[in-house]
Amino acid sequence: MKTDNQSSTPIYSTRITTDHRVIFLFLFLFACLSNPALAQLTQTHRYERDQKNSSEYFTAISLKGNGIALVREKEKFSGNKRKWELVILDTALQEKHNLEFEIEQRHTLMGFEIVPHQLLLLFRMGETNKNSLQLVTFDVNKGEEIGRHEIKPELDFKITHFHKTGEHIVLGGYVNNEPAVLLYTPAENQIKVLPGFFQKDTEVVDIRVNQNQTFNTVLIDRSSRAERKLIFKTFDENGVLLLESIVPIEENITLQTSMSSTLEREDLVVLGTWGERTSKQSNGFFAVKVDPFNEQRIQYTHFGMLDHFLDYLKPKRATRIKEKTKEDLQSGKKPDFTAYVVPFKIEERPEGYLLLAEVYNPSSVNVYSSNPYYNNPYGYNPYGFYNPYWSGYYPGMRVYRPSYAYGNNLKNAEDIKTFASTLLFFDPNGKLRWDYSIKIDDIQRSALEQVSEFHYSPTSVVFFYKKKSELLVKNIVLQTGEVISDVVKIKLNDPIEEIRSEKNETGIGHWHDNTYFVWGYQTIRNVTKAERVRDVFYINKIQIQ
Repeated sequence: MKTDNQSSTPIYSTRITTDHRVIFLFLFLFACLSNPALAQLTQTHRYERDQKNSSEYFTAISLKGNGIALVREKEKFSGNKRKWELVILDTALQEKHNLEFEIEQRHTLMGFEIVPHQLLLLFRMGETNKNSLQLVTFDVNKGEEIGRHEIKPELDFKITHFHKTGEHIVLGGYVNNEPAVLLYTPAENQIKVLPGFFQKDTEVVDIRVNQNQTFNTVLIDRSSRAERKLIFKTFDENGVLLLESIVPIEENITLQTSMSSTLEREDLVVLGTWGERTSKQSNGFFAVKVDPFNEQRIQYTHFGMLDHFLDYLKPKRATRIKEKTKEDLQSGKKPDFTAYVVPFKIEERPEGYLLLAEVYNPSSVNVYSSNPYYNNPYGYNPYGFYNPYWSGYYPGMRVYRPSYAYGNNLKNAEDIKTFASTLLFFDPNGKLRWDYSIKIDDIQRSALEQVSEFHYSPTSVVFFYKKKSELLVKNIVLQTGEVISDVVKIKLNDPIEEIRSEKNETGIGHWHDNTYFVWGYQTIRNVTKAERVRDVFYINKIQIQ
């Protein structure tokens, strides 16, 4: 039995820890009140669902103002068909609808698309009909399936992009390693092949639907020719060409990734990363304003020219790289610093464009390897560059990220490490005006995927990402550059509960406006319940004010 003297040390130690927390909280609140530019992150709602070890993982899909959709395969079968589950949550994370639907066992979910009040799921039809696709459409308000269509291109078509525009489906991909864009009309069950895309040594790097239901395509010449070009086209929803813009690419430079804006503003820009001709790593970012009636030049920025991009490195190394970049440019040399960088989304603002990108290390897995198309859940790419078309904003196509069961050690291997998140602001002419970055602490994933989010206001930028059961937050005041850090624990429904562990299968995303969501799989302990420990899938709603 412990005496009072024996227990005095831990009691005193606990008081000191609590006092420190109170002082830290007071200082943080004082900073918030004294700095109106500081945004506040709060967790307002939580959804939980029991998760068995044998259950597949959910894919969480933002439906914007219609809530969130959860999709997964089930370990249930009906003849040669497999059961799938679709759960639709409202904006308070309450279940509105829960339905099952059947898909042939060998069908693979390739992508999903969100349009007002509808969710579209695109499946590849088995191993014997690799060119055939099945499109399943749901009404998310009524919670019911409203249509199925089989898409059977006569060509040997390998899909990379999937969108809905008006009453049509836009499919991008390749035929014999040459880019192709198809327009499918479900009401008439007809496929139209758009002309002008079958060009040798050319990659379709981006297809994106505009706010007015026109759509953009971006092609990049991958040949060894001296005069290579970026080709930008805009079509109406019926596939009629409205605009074509051809921009020369400098010799010995490769445009690696590309994302176009979507006419939330009147201007159109193309943003992305560039590098040396044969390099898989990037040298910097590029931007070009689309203006076919005037001379168009791609604006290239080296990483070492940016103010904060290198903040994830040690200060002395970052300073040396910046100084060497400046010296090289002054002497006419090309700076040699490179990094693995992938852009994830563009956000359009009245004053310009925001580009979110992340710095990563592919580790033991070569994410650019030319894996056979049908072994690659992210779609086909005959070239060596990763294409982030599947990640983005509404409206836009998202390629399905496969759900892996807990016991699948091979697919759950942690191979890709993300080092930093960076946000760049471009004016309407595509000129880079500022950049901010944060270092990301030891985040590893089994696939190349977005791990951070940001919230922008005219006075501040809030970066945040999830590490285990915590949200790490960096609030940057734009006027002063002041950075205020915070660590926010993932909120549980019951304050007496505690998180025992959390799986690495997790995600974070933008929901709508100033609302975000984070999801994952936790083991939770509650000593007041008969079943003290339970495994759950959860979603927490996050709002930033």
